[in-house]
Amino acid sequence: MKLLKALTTSIISIGYMLATSPVNAREWSPQAVINGVYEGIQHIHGYRATPRLVWNVRLGNRSACGRVYGSHYCKLNHTVYITNRDIRMAYQHGDAALAYIVAHEYAHAMQTIHGFTPKATPITELQADCLAGVYLGLIPNITLDNRDIHEIATFAYRIGDYAWGHEHHHGTPKQRVQSVIIGMKGSINGKNIEACRI
Repeated sequence: MKLLKALTTSIISIGYMLATSPVNAREWSPQAVINGVYEGIQHIHGYRATPRLVWNVRLGNRSACGRVYGSHYCKLNHTVYITNRDIRMAYQHGDAALAYIVAHEYAHAMQTIHGFTPKATPITELQADCLAGVYLGLIPNITLDNRDIHEIATFAYRIGDYAWGHEHHHGTPKQRVQSVIIGMKGSINGKNIEACRI
């Protein structure tokens, strides 16, 4: 119930509390966050169809899907790429924001593998946000506290956009927060990934 209350508090306060806080001594290192989330999600999926993970990637580097301009899942080589820019941006909010990025990109891998992918980009992205919320709620080796949930919600809000009709539109700030929260609630009420089915 504490998690549910924290989720509700985060969604209510999201419009008012977008100020970032500095990283403190309680924060995990990027490597610890990435390894912890990655291992936790693999555990959830029974270590099946695990994508490769490459992190701290510089912008402009090449992947099998072309130049890297942001964190993404590349289905051509079944690899999740996490950029150094996105790691830095996440830590403006805290370590849980990075956990959300990793979970979101891993979700894209699972969407592809399991044929769970809608055709429209905003829907695909919002579904990945929802799945990330489920993962973050279920990961057995990481426990989120109220601060972590706030970090995830403010980061999701920050990366939302209003580029209606653009091929890379990921959803509005409010839609992104709502999607990740639906996923987190799904991890609590037993719906799990079914909470994200479209």
